[in-house]
Amino acid sequence: MTPQERRKIRLENDFKEMTNIKGSVIDWNVLKGVAPHVESYEVIVNIRTIIDPSPRYRNQHDLVLELPENYPNTPPLVNMSSVPPPYHPNWYRNGNWCYGTWSLSEGLGHYVIRLIRTLQFDLEITNPESPANRDANQWFLSKKNSGLFPCDKTALPDPTHSKFRIQRSVHKKFNIQNN
Repeated sequence: MTPQERRKIRLENDFKEMTNIKGSVIDWNVLKGVAPHVESYEVIVNIRTIIDPSPRYRNQHDLVLELPENYPNTPPLVNMSSVPPPYHPNWYRNGNWCYGTWSLSEGLGHYVIRLIRTLQFDLEITNPESPANRDANQWFLSKKNSGLFPCDKTALPDPTHSKFRIQRSVHKKFNIQNN
């Protein structure tokens, strides 16, 4: 199988995961490509995150998610187009997300869910050991036990399960009786 064929299959599988997470919390539009071979998404996330140390909050976030030419061998690129960007240890001041470690086995829907968990300040996933924003990191560490986190507890969808259910056809058995 050629690298182009592998990429095409991966884009198709990623599109399925993105379709599974699309709903009231996560919406998206295709920016580049034709479904299911999407190479860039505009992602709209409706959860609460902190945008400054007051703290001040925002409930909607617009992101651009790009799949580089050599994806999935390199990670997706994410930039927050909403300003200001999240005031978070794992978000750069320019709006880029510091994703931590990239694994080829992580589907795009799972990647987006992990990103959103950082926006929620999920303590299991926020990484103060490798800060992208040192000021936000110091603030986070000083407030870690204050009860501010997570700042949003919205349940996130599972990228591996479609929200659409296919109803099985029902086969009725009839007993025919002779009189």
